[in-house]
Amino acid sequence: MKCKIGFMAIAAAAAGNAYSQSSVTLYGVIDAAVRYSTNQPSANGPKSLVALNEGVFNGGRWGLRGTEDLGAGNKAIFALESGFSYDTGKSGQQGQLFGRQAWVGLANNSLGTVKVGRLYSSTYTLVAQVDPLGTANTSEISWETSLIGLRYDNTVEYSNQWGGLSMNAQYSVGEQAGNAARGRTMQFATMYATGGLLMGASGQQSRDANGRDLTLWTTGAKYKLGDFTMHGYYVDSRRDAGFIVGTSGTNAPLANTSLGSNANTVVGANTQTSDRHDRAGIVGLTYQPSSAWRFVATYMRDNVAGASRGSSGLIQSAYLVAMYSLSARTDVYVEADRSWLSGASVNDPNSPLGPFGGASTRTGVALGMRTRF
Repeated sequence: MKCKIGFMAIAAAAAGNAYSQSSVTLYGVIDAAVRYSTNQPSANGPKSLVALNEGVFNGGRWGLRGTEDLGAGNKAIFALESGFSYDTGKSGQQGQLFGRQAWVGLANNSLGTVKVGRLYSSTYTLVAQVDPLGTANTSEISWETSLIGLRYDNTVEYSNQWGGLSMNAQYSVGEQAGNAARGRTMQFATMYATGGLLMGASGQQSRDANGRDLTLWTTGAKYKLGDFTMHGYYVDSRRDAGFIVGTSGTNAPLANTSLGSNANTVVGANTQTSDRHDRAGIVGLTYQPSSAWRFVATYMRDNVAGASRGSSGLIQSAYLVAMYSLSARTDVYVEADRSWLSGASVNDPNSPLGPFGGASTRTGVALGMRTRF
């Protein structure tokens, strides 16, 4: 009798698990643009370029999101997201199959959420909330992301929310034998939302294979008032001389993060002897007079100390976007930008914007379409 009762209990539990509430969602984005830009590096000096580019707003992607209700306010969750180039069909993010996101986790209504895997960074999550475009997808107007990084492998994350206050803490394991600190990244971000205001701050430290550090902090806010939204944030990034990021597509320390190094100069590889200090400020204004129309104007500025062996530089970008929604899923837009380099930033190989083939300015114009599914 005891064996029979035990078998029935196991069968009932199995049946309950089989019919527990769960869901998996397939989704994706294709953002395509024709872009004209000046002063692109070439073998014959800076030249103009017309190209099919990834769009201004989003990199191409498809993904799966899943959740399973475990009862008592608990859920199992996961996300797998793959990037691709729409114009060639090639995989993005260093060729990683799920290079945009790949994680699994547990969530509790009151205790918070734990995720493990490849994740967007805490700092980037804050910046994406306050940036006028949620961070753009064109390097000339999204170069701040190389100061903070985008995604980190081997990451453990804890997050929670109490009313309008939220927090996110991450530890990315370096996985280097004999020295657990090499290649690791620690991050913490907190945000507060009330009414039309969202504000937050974050801190981050990353250590490379040789024990050199990137240390940064970020603060920002946005405020919605009627049809207008004001945006602003500041990134303070310090990189030790010789700070280096592992080669993309490898398991080297800090590889696959989109972080910028501070190791090279125009003289050659591993010749940087100056600590680098980027102080980047971004301000923008969004005007949305209707559900269909959206206009964005933004100015970006990075004062760089130690751009090259003690020399300073300056990076500036400004852009305008006009977008019209054809439907809830599909938009068309036009974008124009202008960037300026001065001082040591003109030929700085560590610049978040990159050099312009020796030129000091670049102008770009893009016509694009974005669709989501």
